[in-house]
Amino acid sequence: MKKFFFLLVLALPLAMFAQGNSQGKGKGKEKEKTERVKGNKEKEDKYGKSHENVIWEGTVDKNGRGPKPSKNQPAKVRSAFRADYPNATNVRWSKYRGDWTATFGNGLFVSTAVYHANGQRRDTRTPIPRTQVPGVILDDILKRKPQTKLGDIIKIEIPQSVKDVFRVKTILDGVTKFVFYNIDGKEVKYDY
Repeated sequence: MKKFFFLLVLALPLAMFAQGNSQGKGKGKEKEKTERVKGNKEKEDKYGKSHENVIWEGTVDKNGRGPKPSKNQPAKVRSAFRADYPNATNVRWSKYRGDWTATFGNGLFVSTAVYHANGQRRDTRTPIPRTQVPGVILDDILKRKPQTKLGDIIKIEIPQSVKDVFRVKTILDGVTKFVFYNIDGKEVKYDY
């Protein structure tokens, strides 16, 4: 009798678990996807705009559009991305200006890596707080025009380059401008 009772106690939860999973195939994944979308929406509402809008602000492709979601990235691109960012989380792929972009969790930050179709990484872009911007950059901006307001700042890491580039959104007298600096505080040109 004890054995029967013991088996019943073990079998009942297993049967309930199996029944719960078999009734709604895919519902758990759909719920997870919905929660993830809600989480992203909360971030959008909290910060006022999505990560992609911040990263690509001030640029448009030849048709006047931003990134287009995609699931068909080349194998070379997927492979290069996995090698570059093995710990990436929540990866979302899109295509922009002929390049493949992967937006992903990168520790505390959300980054976007840009790849050519041959798998060569063009750069990685990460919005950063002002506290992580080299002081010489902020000093240069504020010395030239102290009334300048600073917007979003994007750190651009370029493979095989010693110096990162920082894109700073400046607002002066209602006019928005995007200025690029190297880590030494020198203004540079960058083909976005």
